[in-house]
Amino acid sequence: MPNFPDSSDNGYFLFDKGRKDFTSDKVENETLGTQFLDYGRHQISYEDFLDKPSVDLTKLRANWRADARIIQNASNKKRFLTIGIPTVKREKDEYILNTVQSIVNCTTEKELAEIYIVVFLADFDAKWKEGISRQLREKFEKIISLGTLHVIQAWESFYPPLDNLKHTFVDPETKKKWRAKQNVDYAFLFLYSETLAQYYIQMEDDIYTIPGYLQAIKDYIHKFRERWVCLEFSELGFIGKLYHSDDINKLAKMVLLFYAQQPCDVTYLNFNTQMLQFKRHIRRPTIFEHVGYHSSLPGKVQPLKDRFFHSYPKTLKGATPSASVYTSMPFEGYFNPDNCYSKENGIFWSTRSGKANDWFTVAFSEPQMISRIEIETGTHTHPHDKIHYAKLEASLASQAKGPGKPECGSNKLLGYFDDGNIKVDNVQSITGRHRIHCLNIILTNKQETWVIVKEIAVFIARKRSQ
Repeated sequence: MPNFPDSSDNGYFLFDKGRKDFTSDKVENETLGTQFLDYGRHQISYEDFLDKPSVDLTKLRANWRADARIIQNASNKKRFLTIGIPTVKREKDEYILNTVQSIVNCTTEKELAEIYIVVFLADFDAKWKEGISRQLREKFEKIISLGTLHVIQAWESFYPPLDNLKHTFVDPETKKKWRAKQNVDYAFLFLYSETLAQYYIQMEDDIYTIPGYLQAIKDYIHKFRERWVCLEFSELGFIGKLYHSDDINKLAKMVLLFYAQQPCDVTYLNFNTQMLQFKRHIRRPTIFEHVGYHSSLPGKVQPLKDRFFHSYPKTLKGATPSASVYTSMPFEGYFNPDNCYSKENGIFWSTRSGKANDWFTVAFSEPQMISRIEIETGTHTHPHDKIHYAKLEASLASQAKGPGKPECGSNKLLGYFDDGNIKVDNVQSITGRHRIHCLNIILTNKQETWVIVKEIAVFIARKRSQ
């Protein structure tokens, strides 16, 4: 193992591929862009973990993790949980910003000090890394200031050969290479993260989570009296797998050992068995859902869904005539307003507490003769996220004002919410048999909790026989 030069002058150490030693090259202008110009800062390589299984990464070079960071404000103080998210350039949809946003939105202010989010930009495209890191810096300034967000990169020399691989699975060469590199990506992320927190959980860059996910993880950990190696919070692939941070160095070595033979979502099961955990521990319901459609493997679509993730089936079975749904409350894309009105499974879930005069409007494409309305809020897993104070109104007129929510008027009060729900059986006696253009839920007071609208069911009046 070569001796590494002292880096106290904050210079970058670059590897001259024509020589066998290291050279120091001081970067004069340390801007964002210069961090992506050279992959030669290779203080370690994958071989360090295979040739010397007992090697301690920190003895190789004390500050290699600092060199891997693209955003330098990250804290190193030990916390409860590290959330590791590798991401690479995709041909179509980029999901990473929405994934980080979902985690942040579902984490309380107090909890942000208990977690690290480590985003590993694992692509070798320097321009792409510069663009994504800039967007992360701009969008997540707050959690960067808290030291919660780590954004890292690896040097290309860390990676083993990725061509002419012998693989257990009969796959095209492009998929073999993609899978092998993905294994090494995971290993680098494990090695970077092992000292940050008590626990480590693996994510992908195209997931959503739910409010209360961190408490759900804590509760599931505390539930176990027996020794465990891996707890799972998604049944899919390698999403939502929780380990003791003390074990992920060993997992990294095993993933590297079989990087060319099998995917990590096979290796981790073998690892668990070698660590004497002989069955899977999957929390049900799961708390992380895969939402990506286009895989990071070019040309592959992957519409995977977790069967144990709460999909919130409809129970009221309303008529759902064509309508558009609007709200003044912010929300994550996965929990959008259409969910609670659609016949498909799903709910609306705001990303902040309700305020007085917040509104939720169903604007019908054509005015409807409605006999009955039922609305349920909150869920059995989050009963307090119901609407605490609100009224329901029916609009007997509306006027389109271009794209977006129409102007609804001639409002009739239908009733007030009671314990998060409302049921109006005598709609026509209140509206005078007029057709309804809009339904409006209006919060009458602030509440401390977020707002879940589980289901809005409308029932159409039968036509009178002539």
